[in-house]
Amino acid sequence: MSATTCGGSERRRPDIPRIRAVLFDVDGTLLDTRDAWIRAFDAGLAAVRRDAVPGSVAAQWIGTPIEVIYERCGLSATEAAKAIVVFQKVEAESVREGMRPYPGIPEAVATLRGWKLAAVTNKRRDTTIEALKVTGLLPAFEIVLGGDSVPRKKPFPDPIFQAAKTLGVQPSECAVVGDTENDVRAAKGAGARSIGVTWGYGTRDSLEAAGVDHLVETPEALPPLLRALTPSKAA
Repeated sequence: MSATTCGGSERRRPDIPRIRAVLFDVDGTLLDTRDAWIRAFDAGLAAVRRDAVPGSVAAQWIGTPIEVIYERCGLSATEAAKAIVVFQKVEAESVREGMRPYPGIPEAVATLRGWKLAAVTNKRRDTTIEALKVTGLLPAFEIVLGGDSVPRKKPFPDPIFQAAKTLGVQPSECAVVGDTENDVRAAKGAGARSIGVTWGYGTRDSLEAAGVDHLVETPEALPPLLRALTPSKAA
């Protein structure tokens, strides 16, 4: 399905399930975590004394599992494992000063009380909970799943299946909101709808290449799109 940019209402095909749950990615979607991520990434490299791709460059891959990024940058599996321990420690310590909601996100999320909401990320669950807590977003979400909550992280569909099961809905009744192709691929693998956001770390081209269903350019555009995808049961 080609991507459609939200700018007006869309007629829902009768064979497409109505959206009952919205699953949000965190980094690059709800929160701007780039500064904290770069500090943590560089600390991980320093721990193994490797002069690899700096965090300011590797940040283009935020949203990809951290082990994949370190190995992509030339670290061996052993080096990556050591670097990840340091990365996760520094990232957790950076929550208060290094993570903030994108403008318009708190207001947009607050209007979505008609849907079950979940945060689904590749970040550690405990760090994610703390980040959502200090930014005031945690109460909006019924569940929070991290990369350590499931056997396989995004782009595998495991987090989407787990979130749907916990929320008591079918994966096809979920919309996955995220900024990278990993979110789109996870959604597709689970049979969920995908909504790409263009304010994060991914690109419009990568989202469209992955086959995203819809694109939104501002947080304010998300609630109208979800309403268009969720007509009343009588419609």
